[in-house]
Amino acid sequence: MSSDGKEIFVSADWLEARLDSTEIAILDVRAGFRPQPPGPSDFFSMRQQYEEGHIPNSHYLHMVDDLSKPDGAFPFEALSPPDLHRLLGEMGVSNSQTLVIYGGEMHAVTHRCWWVLRYAGAQDVRILNCAYDSWVKQRRPSSQKVPDIPPTRFQATPLPRWLASRDDVYAAITDPNIGLINALTREQFEGEGQHYGRPGRIPGSISVPFTAIIDPESGALRSGPELTAILQESGAGNFEQLITYCGGGIAASTAFLALEVLGYTNVALYDGSLLEWNQDPDAPLESGAP
Repeated sequence: MSSDGKEIFVSADWLEARLDSTEIAILDVRAGFRPQPPGPSDFFSMRQQYEEGHIPNSHYLHMVDDLSKPDGAFPFEALSPPDLHRLLGEMGVSNSQTLVIYGGEMHAVTHRCWWVLRYAGAQDVRILNCAYDSWVKQRRPSSQKVPDIPPTRFQATPLPRWLASRDDVYAAITDPNIGLINALTREQFEGEGQHYGRPGRIPGSISVPFTAIIDPESGALRSGPELTAILQESGAGNFEQLITYCGGGIAASTAFLALEVLGYTNVALYDGSLLEWNQDPDAPLESGAP
């Protein structure tokens, strides 16, 4: 349950019953994944797979090509809200509709797309609680037809409080009221394994691995009580404000989503994450067990 009272995750039955409703717009955000350590991973487009088959009446959006700035200051920087409004309007999507997004096996990518849409001001964004392959295995309808809908105007007010800058993170290091949540694996949190230019975590961070807070099969979040226990154990409840981060702002979106579902209201995401942080060789990092 999100802080505004809406259920963010929807079931396949819920969506199938509404496939022809003009009150919803369906967005396929599938992306493939190739790790490229050290540095940004390659989240490649699956538009071809979308053209071969998708949930009926769905449009395709790629996290990098469509929802990230083409000339961003760091990899995967969120597309500016005005540009995103223009893109959605050209697709015939309006902000009076419920946006339902679904993805593939890279669940954090789906959560990232949810965050980008909501940050830009999309009022009602839901996530299908299964990946597209699962939808097909359940023998639910699919299509190769691309929607052809007249353009409209997507009017929205962005949520700047959802976005944290590098300066905000520097300030958080010395502010006991602000907690930094690292959503990478515990191994990466401690400075081992794949890194993003330099190993380690931003000083004072707490560990909430994105893999620990999702169901690996469906991509949906774990139950409310399970999430609450994980976040309490991490120490997230000890702060007045929280900032999530990871390598490139993607796993951080999963942590942000979990906090939103649990009703945390003072949360921001450090969009640049370690890929931006490590552009400065003097930006502090720490490693080892906290």
